[in-house]
Amino acid sequence: MGIYRDDAPPPLFVPDLTPPAGAAVDADGHVTCLACGVKLPLSKADVVGLGYRCLACTEKAELAALTAGASDVAVNLSAGDRKALRRAGWKLIAPGVLAIVAGIAVAAFASARPAGYLIFGGIGSCMLGFWRMRAAR
Repeated sequence: MGIYRDDAPPPLFVPDLTPPAGAAVDADGHVTCLACGVKLPLSKADVVGLGYRCLACTEKAELAALTAGASDVAVNLSAGDRKALRRAGWKLIAPGVLAIVAGIAVAAFASARPAGYLIFGGIGSCMLGFWRMRAAR
């Protein structure tokens, strides 16, 4: 129900809940590791976004994340989700740049306090957008 009684309710969004191809379990209870392709029992597998991973590959991914900051987002998000995350980053960067430009214009013609708010807000928006885009790699 909307604000008024005559408003139609918003449409219900139901996401696709079908399991990904990497999440298939054999008849004998074995799964395939997404990273190295080895077959292992389901009880010894780690669950990731798109399927399962063996303990050795999970340890390698965690060490890579700790030492080099490498992200294993490819096994947790689909290509469409990573693309949407990059788009979300651009949607934050564009207004951030506009806010910085507006802050510079306000600083030139008006007081510095509103200009500072616009510039710092724009910088924050750009940083958040870059972080989202970096997470999608």
